[in-house]
Amino acid sequence: MALLGHAASYIVSSPNPHTSAEAWGLLGFEDNGSDASIIRMTDGQVFVAIVPAENSTTLGLGYFAPSLQSVRDKLVAAQVALEGTPTTDLTVRGCSTTWWVHTATPERMQQRSGEGSPILGYFDAMVLPVSDVTAASEWIQRLGYILIDIGGDISKRIDCTDGLVTLSLRKQDEGVPFLHYTADIDDEWASAALEALDTRVTIYRDADGSPYMARIAMPDDVMIIVTSDELS
Repeated sequence: MALLGHAASYIVSSPNPHTSAEAWGLLGFEDNGSDASIIRMTDGQVFVAIVPAENSTTLGLGYFAPSLQSVRDKLVAAQVALEGTPTTDLTVRGCSTTWWVHTATPERMQQRSGEGSPILGYFDAMVLPVSDVTAASEWIQRLGYILIDIGGDISKRIDCTDGLVTLSLRKQDEGVPFLHYTADIDDEWASAALEALDTRVTIYRDADGSPYMARIAMPDDVMIIVTSDELS
């Protein structure tokens, strides 16, 4: 199992969770066991938990483990700074985001279908902008992630996974993470995206006018980048 838990979701904080849920629904996400406090949605590939907050904050990661004490012991042994207690939850901060580890419950043990999203295509990774990719990759391995793509210039990009979540460390000015998908982008795709998302989507075209990338701005400040699968 992944060091941090048996299941994971992306944590979206929103001042208006229902407005956020409507926007995620336009992308093909469906309800996945929401309750009065948290809206849970999935597109079959990733799970998103929309939590109420006065202001939108950085996209984060939530893990669910059967034993918080076991996770804490492993993180302490790996010399990872953390907050919280095994009787409540654990919090780890780094690489431009935050990890929360909660106690696992049966309803959180969801399985992914793996089907592609009608608009977004296939999920690639959660991109974490970092100033030093090598240092960030060394630190993130202490959380149980393994490096899966270190081709090319490793000072600019390293991808890693723990089997539940795929992360891409990118050398950029430190900023907010974003979600990256790949799709078969063409004029038909661009028209469908614009019809569904209106001003939330920006289509980028090459010198010949062919679309190759889209940027989707969600109402909770989450950014989603979709690139042509030919560029992957």
